[in-house]
Amino acid sequence: MSDAEEQQQQTDEDERRERWRVLQERTDRRRRRTRIAVWCGLGVLVLGGAGWAVTPTVKDSVITSGACDGALPDGTMDTLRNTTGHADGHLTESRSELDGDLGRYSCEVANEEGERVLEVHVYSRRDDIDRELIREFRDDGVHPTSALPGGLPGFESRLAGLTLLPRCPGRGKDAAGNPGRLLVDVLAGHRSEPHQLVRAGAAVANKAAEKLGCDTDPLPVPEKEIEQQAPGSVPSARAADTTCAALARGPFQDAGWSVDLRIPKGPAPLTSCTVRPSGKDEDGEPHRPVLSLHGLYGEWTQRVMLGQARHHGARTDEERVGPWLTDESGWAMARCDGRPAGFKISVSRPDHETDSYSEDKTLSRKQLDRTGMRKMLASFAERESAERGCTGLRLPAAD
Repeated sequence: MSDAEEQQQQTDEDERRERWRVLQERTDRRRRRTRIAVWCGLGVLVLGGAGWAVTPTVKDSVITSGACDGALPDGTMDTLRNTTGHADGHLTESRSELDGDLGRYSCEVANEEGERVLEVHVYSRRDDIDRELIREFRDDGVHPTSALPGGLPGFESRLAGLTLLPRCPGRGKDAAGNPGRLLVDVLAGHRSEPHQLVRAGAAVANKAAEKLGCDTDPLPVPEKEIEQQAPGSVPSARAADTTCAALARGPFQDAGWSVDLRIPKGPAPLTSCTVRPSGKDEDGEPHRPVLSLHGLYGEWTQRVMLGQARHHGARTDEERVGPWLTDESGWAMARCDGRPAGFKISVSRPDHETDSYSEDKTLSRKQLDRTGMRKMLASFAERESAERGCTGLRLPAAD
């Protein structure tokens, strides 16, 4: 099968999944409305005999305190309600479900419009986790680009929401002998931004880990401020004492550059660091990154590397790929915590045939050549490997 046919097959599969998801949401919404009507009717019948009925505000408080088995931090439900576009819409349903045999936990909250306020699905079995991750780390080289703030193990999902992958040693090792873990998929209203979900996601992940017997330390739950605003960029000099220290040197050691550092503490699926010109563009938005460093940790790494090697024209065979470097991208390889790991550098180059990227939003080869790219990649890969106890680091050959 040709690359074009594989790409078309993947596109068709994504479209099929998207159609299924929309249909499923419509079905779920109808079911929710039915349950909402029954819940409301019973509330009036049961409490009406005592001379009063449950008011929407009281119901909001009851649902908020019990949602996800009481896991949500104070004030978080207000943030989640705002993500629906109906901040004043009252809550009408909350349900949680635990299946210890299958190693699954879920919880949902809906409002009176039948909209999703919060939806969390947690999996512990290898097959379930792989099924979810294959949609994010694809064989055409596409992968999530932003790890989570606050040192949390996870990433911002490519389509919506976020995903956490905390450890779960209490459920034993998987079929490949790797330590157990959870996959926690977190969604909120259609207007939600990932930073609004981080606090709720960490809190519910801890509750799920407790119920599924993970026997591990809880994830740190960020302060409420993260729900109001995503962590901003910092001067490039702040990268100097991190695994992304390369972003404080070379062309970025002068003022005028800012970095976004998303470096998890402990085992995680993704590390991401980007550098961009400081300030805002003409639309008042942050400038595009001119260079990024990514660390990928897991069985999907080889699949992503192979897809990117084909895209960039790097030398590879049909099934496996080694370290490689081009003028715009490069990869190093290692093994971390018994799983494959890949370290990636990506550079935005000026396109002299179009005006799509101005010179101040790219790096010319004079500013950063292939030798400089390899040094940055080596620094990142070596520091990440040392931090995570990785072995067998392989770097691309020097020119």
